[in-house]
Amino acid sequence: MRKAILTGAWALMISATAAVAQHGPPAGAGPGSGMGAGPPISPPGLAGGGSGTADLARDIASQQGQFGRDFAAQQHLTAAQYQAMAAQHRADAMALARAARAGANIPANVGPRIKLALTQDIDSWRAQFQVDRQSWQTMRNAWLAERPNMSARDWAQRRADWFAARDAWIASQRSWAMARRQ
Repeated sequence: MRKAILTGAWALMISATAAVAQHGPPAGAGPGSGMGAGPPISPPGLAGGGSGTADLARDIASQQGQFGRDFAAQQHLTAAQYQAMAAQHRADAMALARAARAGANIPANVGPRIKLALTQDIDSWRAQFQVDRQSWQTMRNAWLAERPNMSARDWAQRRADWFAARDAWIASQRSWAMARRQ
């Protein structure tokens, strides 16, 4: 009985394979139509392409590696780029704080964007000066803590105050470095 079932299953599978080979797959059985859609994948060097397949696999891996190296290089800014970006952000923050102090109308929905900009400024400070995690976290906690009912005007002033504190920190680091040299 078992032999008859297995023989019948094999015969059915062989006839289905022969039908697909002769007439193609049924309608709707193309790529994306269920699990395993698309051509079969063979490991490099074992596919029917001969020795060229292994070379092709090495070329693809090399290109992917180069892509990764290029992407990583784009993620690291130079010191000059950090300085230029920080100077622009500082100028923007100071101008917005001056406008807020002068009575300019700053819409309430801008407050979260100013807080996000402050978060990014603190993160840039960490990356630019290679600040340790504990110091960075202390600064984040201190500067991003919300008081009840903080307005966009309050966030604008806080961001300007952050840049003043950051400038003082940079000056103290320079003084410390100069004292160590002597």
